[in-house]
Formats: sequence, C-alpha cells, structure tokens
Amino acid sequence: MVMKKEMTAFDVAAITSEMQGLVGGFLDKIFQWDGRNVLLRINVQGEGKKELVLRDGKWLHFVADRPETPDTPSGFAVHLRKVLYNTRIMSVSQREFDRIVTIGLADRDGTYQLIFELIGEGNLIMVNDGKIINALQQKRWRHRDVLIGADYAYPPSRFDPRTASAEEFQTAVLTSKSDLVRTMATSVNLGGQYGEEICLRTGLDKDRKASGMTEEEIASLRSATLGLFEALREREFACLVSDGEAAIDATPYPLMVNEGYERQEMPTLSAAISAFLEKKKEDEVKVDPELERLQRQLDQQLKGIEATEREAATLQSHGDMLYTSYAEVSKTLERMNGLSKNTSWEKLMEQGAKVPLVISVEPQRKSFVMKLGEEKVTLDYTVAIDENANRLYSQAKEMREKAAGAKGALEETRTAIAKREVKGAKAAQQAKERMLPTKRFWFETYKWFITSNGRLVLGGRDAKSNDQVVKKHLGDRERYAHADLHGAPSIVLKDGADATEQELREVCQFALCHSKAWNAGAAEGTAYWVLPDQVSKTPEAGEFAPRGAFIIRGKRNYEHHLPLEMVIAEVLMEGSRKISCAPRESISSEKMVVIVPGKLPRGKTASMLAKAFGVPEEEISR
Repeated sequence: MVMKKEMTAFDVAAITSEMQGLVGGFLDKIFQWDGRNVLLRINVQGEGKKELVLRDGKWLHFVADRPETPDTPSGFAVHLRKVLYNTRIMSVSQREFDRIVTIGLADRDGTYQLIFELIGEGNLIMVNDGKIINALQQKRWRHRDVLIGADYAYPPSRFDPRTASAEEFQTAVLTSKSDLVRTMATSVNLGGQYGEEICLRTGLDKDRKASGMTEEEIASLRSATLGLFEALREREFACLVSDGEAAIDATPYPLMVNEGYERQEMPTLSAAISAFLEKKKEDEVKVDPELERLQRQLDQQLKGIEATEREAATLQSHGDMLYTSYAEVSKTLERMNGLSKNTSWEKLMEQGAKVPLVISVEPQRKSFVMKLGEEKVTLDYTVAIDENANRLYSQAKEMREKAAGAKGALEETRTAIAKREVKGAKAAQQAKERMLPTKRFWFETYKWFITSNGRLVLGGRDAKSNDQVVKKHLGDRERYAHADLHGAPSIVLKDGADATEQELREVCQFALCHSKAWNAGAAEGTAYWVLPDQVSKTPEAGEFAPRGAFIIRGKRNYEHHLPLEMVIAEVLMEGSRKISCAPRESISSEKMVVIVPGKLPRGKTASMLAKAFGVPEEEISR
C-alpha cells in the first residue's frame, strides 16, 4: 500500500467537524515557518489554548505539542497578527465536498475569512469583504487569480456526493467513460482511496465499465456512498494504519481497504494525523550530508582527472604529429614566419588564411592553427618545428603531473568516503537489529506465496477476504483450490491456466496447510482444484452459501496424500527481501525453516522465527 501523501475530502470533513469547537473562541497568535507551515493559537473559553497547524500546505489538524517555531515572526505572520488578533471565530465550514476549509472571524472593525486550500501546493488566504488581503502564495490560474487586492473566488465547484440527488448520481456514473473505481474516484468525487472502498463495500468489480451499471447497482453504490458519510458522523475513533513499524495512513474511521494492516485506534483524526506525520518523519531515511558532499567532490575530481589526462594525451599526440608531417609543418612555419615580417596584424591574418592547411592566425600570440589530419594544432610561427614540438611535450608532461597530484587528493577523498560508509553501515546494521519490517506489497492483504514456476497464489484470511479473493482475482485464466474441509480458505492461482501439475499440487498443499487440518495435528490430507466457472456464489434450491463460502459444481481435481508441512523462507520480491510461508517444493532459498503441526504455542513460534529472520513478530504471525 502506498503511503498517504495528503488529506482526502473525507479527512477534511472530519477535521472540519473537530474544528467546530473553535466557534466562539478568539484568535491569539499566528506563526509561519518554512514556507507552507502555519500555526494558529486560539483561546477557547473553558478549554484553554488550542493550536491548529497547517503543515506543508497539505495537512490541517490540531496538535497537542506546538512545533518548533521561529523566534522572529515572518512578514506574513506579522500582517495576520495585526489584522486578526483577538478576532472571534464565528464559523468553520468545508467548501462543498472539497479540500478547502473556511474560518469566519469578526471584530468591531469588520468580518474576515481565513481560507485553507489543501489542494495543489496548498495555500492560506486572508479575505476581507471579498477581497484578498494576504496569501501564502500568489498565483494566476485559468479560472481565477489568487492575488492581493483581487476578489477571492473559490476553485470551480465539483460533484458533491453528499447533496446529489439519485438522478444526478446516476448520471455521473452512466456518463463516465472510465471503469467503476475511477468513476467513483473522479466523477463522483470520492478520491482514489474511497473509490476503492465503495467497490469493496458493494462487492462490485472495480474494473467494470461504469456506463454498464444497472439501476440496482447504481442504487447500491449511492447507498454505500451515503453510508460513508453516515459513518463519518457516527465515528467513535480514528485510525492510525501501519505496515509493521512504518505508518502508511490516518483515516477518520476503519476502512476495508486497510484490512490486513495494523490499526491503532486514536481519539480524533487530528491525533491520528499528528501520530502519522511524526512516524513518517522518524521513518524517513536520514541522508548523511557530509557523505553527499564527499561524493560530489569525488565526482568532480574524477571528471577533472579525466579531462587533464585527455588534454595530456592530445598535447603528446600533437607533438608526435609535427614529426610525422615534418616537411609540411616546416614549410608552413617558414612561410608564416616570412609573412609576419614588416606587416600589420590585419594583413597577416588575411594573408595567413590563404596558406594551405592554416585555419586561423592569432598575431597577438604569434601563433596560428594548422590542420594535421583530423586534428587542429596550435603552432608558434616565430620558432622552428623542434621548439614547437618540445613546447607541446612539456605541456603534456605538466598535465600528466597535474593529474598525478589530483589522484593523490582523489585517494584521500575515497578514504574519507569509506570511513563515512563504514559509519553508515554500522547504523544500518543497528537498524536491521531493530527488526525493521520488509517492504509491503498489495497482495499481502491475503495469504500468499509464489509457485515453483513464479506464479502468484492468493488465499483468504477470513470470510471477508475469502469473498474478495474470488470476486476480485478469480478470472478466466485462474484456478481455484480448496481443502476438502469445511471452513478452509479459498485459494486462487493467478494465471493458473498454464500451471504445471507440480504447481497445482503446491497450491492444494497450501490450501490444506491453512485449513483446520493444521491445528488438528494431521500429518497429511486432501485438497482439490477446479476451473473458475465451477465456482459460484449463487445457491440453488436447498443450498446455502454463507459469507466467505462458495458452491463448487462439477468435477473436482483431487490431490491426495498432501503433507502438512510448510517452510518459512527468505525470498526476493521485485528486488526486495520478503519472508514467505510456502510449500517446500516451491522455494529455493539459502535461509528457510521447515514447520509442521505441533504443540509449540503460536506466539512462541512466531517470536522464534522473527528473531531468526530479523523481522517484527507481526510479520511472521500474520
């Protein structure tokens, strides 16, 4: 899952709700730093001081601990303090369903608005009587200008799913040319994350064309969309979502798209965002500026040495060429020397240019450029060929000596880099010993492994993901596997149409090992695989398919005497280290541990394996 980069319109709606407690309060101080960071301190009766921060132009939330602010306020902060000090907050509102929050303020001198635009690069705009009187960033757009003195205009309105009628909602879906998830994200204006959420909540295929939706399906989509806003109003806690130790999301309430990840309940979305940004800051790789400087220095030294050695070789070659073309060079030198006697520079340049092989003349330097083969050689017309050659050889020697001296400095730089890298390696080792999580991939929402021929296998973790893995991933070219036991997970072999018998057996073994047979302590068992069109969610008369279960029709291809045995192994996925749990025959790894059913507690097993592979325990137990 990709780490969250900015607030969604849902986040803004939640924050706007949290900000209602500011109404009636008085604006105290304003701080601004590092361009797009602004903090408002607000006095709220009965609650003391509250601090609202705009961070990087993209995040708006309350903070419990004030960030470090400059001692000297910026010009922007000074102006806002002068105009808005002790103004009363009259209202807080979200602009339609957009990432824009407006704080209405008033005092006896007039009314004002502070408008937080969490779009693009972000902005904070102060407005009085409809006119912009200050802004973090001034800019012109095709549809509006954000300039001091100009009338303030909001960005063009977008579709508001909260207020749209059933007919307007249906039109937005049916007139879209995109698939369902993109339509919900853009045409219905839910954004990518909540577009995915709607598809999961309705069970509709996100890749279907939106224009092909039925009235019933559109009604289901609208109901689920309104349900998102109802959940926003009724939420009891926000969520900080993590992938191991790395924070990846902060949401107003639990989302299906985040299932399979660690979730920490937070009292407010502000608290969740604050924790998310703090963790994000901690997780960022610290760049060693000294190492970067040394590496830039090394690059410059290498380029300098290369250029110097190239110049030395050219000068040496030019000296050799004088003797290779001895007669021509001598004749040309004599002629140019003769022309230079008792004549002006202008006339020498004019006459010299007519001499064969002479390209140009520089009388002030008593030299000319002569073409020898493909090279252009500069010669002194006042001396003979030997002296010209000796001069070129001397210059070549100087260049070689200069390069040799530079190589000494180069080695010093390399030594300094090596020392810094050793220091960095020690820090990396210490980080490794802290058992950092491995890279997270999308398919880890499910149970997974890679077959011996490199095909991805996905399995449900619970009833909900059992439904998802089949509905989202069982296509015409896939194969479905299941242990011959009630309650076993659904397993999908991606691109299984071309799978070998060995791969199909691996998939069936995987299905068996994740069934109740493992906890029962069995030594072997049976599982089967079928074609996609044999898997159905629609029961016939007398049949019933509970959530997470499917009905299999037709012939089942059984695999018997499957061992209940798996390996925990270190594998590479797209160049990243991963820990996989898979059938033994599917993996070739230098580091693996064989596991079989036994009496050792699950928690203790996970702890031992986590230490063995240097990853968080959660990465093993999940």
